[in-house]
Amino acid sequence: MSSPSVPIPPAPLPRQIDASWRRWIVEQRLGGSAIESMLQVMQNGGLARVDAERAIAALDDDPAYAAALGLQHRLRKLDAVALNLQRLWASDPQYRTVEKRANLSDEEFAARYVRGCRPVVLTGHTRDWPAMRSWSPEDLKQRFGHLDVDVQSERHADPNYEQNKLLLTKRVNLGAFVDQVVRGGATNDYYLTANNELLRRPEFAPLLDDIGSLPPLCDRSQLANRSSFWFGPAGTVTPLHHDTLMLFHTQVVGRKRWRFVSPLEWSRAYNLRNVFSEVDLERPDPVRFPAFADATVLEVVVEPGETMFLPLGWWHQVASLEVSLSFSYSCLAVPNQFDYPDPAPPLPAPPAAASAHTADAMQDELVNAVTVVGGIIEVQFKDGSTLRFRSRGSGMEVQESRPDSRASHYGQRLAGISGDGGAIQCQFTDGSSIRIVPFG
Repeated sequence: MSSPSVPIPPAPLPRQIDASWRRWIVEQRLGGSAIESMLQVMQNGGLARVDAERAIAALDDDPAYAAALGLQHRLRKLDAVALNLQRLWASDPQYRTVEKRANLSDEEFAARYVRGCRPVVLTGHTRDWPAMRSWSPEDLKQRFGHLDVDVQSERHADPNYEQNKLLLTKRVNLGAFVDQVVRGGATNDYYLTANNELLRRPEFAPLLDDIGSLPPLCDRSQLANRSSFWFGPAGTVTPLHHDTLMLFHTQVVGRKRWRFVSPLEWSRAYNLRNVFSEVDLERPDPVRFPAFADATVLEVVVEPGETMFLPLGWWHQVASLEVSLSFSYSCLAVPNQFDYPDPAPPLPAPPAAASAHTADAMQDELVNAVTVVGGIIEVQFKDGSTLRFRSRGSGMEVQESRPDSRASHYGQRLAGISGDGGAIQCQFTDGSSIRIVPFG
């Protein structure tokens, strides 16, 4: 596992060695930073050199640090196993080629691509799709332009636009949005993505009628509930991430470039939060992410009528090369539900005296709760941060407005969320609960 040779400077910290400095020291020691470089950073942060030396040396007698070292050695063994398997995968002369295949049988598709965990582009099966003959921006406007849809907007203003997708949701008239896409040129600022859930609305059912033959191992009875519609301009980018299931993504109009990194190279992908990587494949930064230089990136352009099969766990970044209409679906007739823990460490618990129960503390810090576009319930806190709750087919989705906030604090302590007659019922890890009723 590659390590930086110099420590990463912390955000502005107090000019005394408190818990935040001590955590930084541990992280740098575990990361292999040189002690002299750490001392220089700490002195630049306003600490006396003798205090910095004492704090670093104290780790040698800290049992918590010793335990962290033991866990790190186990993690390195796991990473070595994964990377050795990756070397074996990559020894295939065709490894860097994402194949394009037609007329695959269920058996070969399952063996080579599903269980074999290989991305593949499927061709030929969309010849009978009415969508291939009729879908276009003009057709979308003519048939559905009078309806409103949820889109992601103002993505340029948020470097974490995909992680914060609920906060960027905006309800717009579809006809006006079609005009914006057609006339606006290449941009990543707005995009109608899978998050819109419009295929669950009966008025958009005719789009499902335009889907013909499906790829191997597809269960058509699940299609209506496990499919999504995408529409946007050239220039949209879905940043590097992995999904939590396997899926198909069919290009109907326009081309998309898919880039992949093997799930066995997870340690090189800098996955620090949820399912997202810190690396931008359009502009990888070797200074911030030196280990990524050893990763192998696969690339393929998916043409209209072709379907990308995304196997389990593969990191991928997708860029639209032209105005694009796409249809994605996860209705495989094989087990397709998987669990992935969040790699982000939990926030420290508040002092016991501060609050007897999380629900009571949250009640004291709430300012308002409102219903916004798309049926999203937004809970607002005194520090200006927000939690947003949205009902999805697989349950409730929660989004915090920013890390290190009161919204993030309570979001980390959620043990369960459920809808309750237009309200939200939240259960916390300490056993307390709160019912949040939106006011508007």
